[in-house]
Formats: sequence, C-alpha cells, structure tokens
Amino acid sequence: MRLLLDTNILIDFYTQREPFGQDARKLAIMSTFGDADLWVSAKSFTDIFYVLSKDNAADDIYRAFAESYRYFQFCSVEGADVQMATDRAWPDFEDCLIAICAEKIKADYLLTRDKTGFAASTIPPISPADFFQMIERDYNLIYDEVPF
Repeated sequence: MRLLLDTNILIDFYTQREPFGQDARKLAIMSTFGDADLWVSAKSFTDIFYVLSKDNAADDIYRAFAESYRYFQFCSVEGADVQMATDRAWPDFEDCLIAICAEKIKADYLLTRDKTGFAASTIPPISPADFFQMIERDYNLIYDEVPF
C-alpha cells in the first residue's frame, strides 16, 4: 500500500504529540514490516523544520530527520508541480502541492488530519485513525506497539 503523509502527520511523528503520535508510530511500524510505502513531500521538511525550531535545537531536528529517513520515500516538488498548483488555485497552496505529490506517486491514500483541505484531491484523504480502523475492518490487520 502506498501512502502519502501530509505535513501535519509528519509533525505528529516528530513531536509525538498525543493522541496523534501513537498513530504516527503505527505508520512507522507498517513501514518497518514492509506493509506500506510511506511517501512524503520533500517540501514538507522546510515547514516541519520551521515548526520544530520554535522549541528544539537545530542539531536535534537534524538528528530526528536523519533517523526517520529509513521509514520514508521522498517525492520532489518541481517547477511543473508549482505551476499546476497555481492553475488549480486551491484555497491552500501547500495542500495542493501535497495532493500533487500524492498523484505523482500514485498513492492509495493521502493521510492527513485536515481532510477538508483536500476536498478536491483525486487521491482519497483519510485521517490516520480512520485509516487504521479501515484496515482493521477490511483486512483484519491491527498495528500496535509492543514494549520490550
């Protein structure tokens, strides 16, 4: 399964803010087991760095980024993507670029906590909580952390 993660899901992953951090960790578990390819927009990392730098040292952010790359594959944003987003004229330009990345990688789902921002997306937007409920219901798959 191919999933594109919105910037807000990545921020949940790096900050581990609850209750959302738990679902972000479950996505990493899916990736580790090879059950999902987690894709991210390379452009998201400028926004994430900006948000995280308010409360964290740059070296800590770089370290967290480097340690997380084993879970993610990156979708580049190119000039043609920016032009396409401009032509589409969504209310939120960043959401449009994320949706374009989801299209480029042929994602099955776009995981976000802001589904309304992706109302015009051709890739179905779904929250991580709803996604895990769906795969449990439809595929009888349950992901959870096991303490060691």
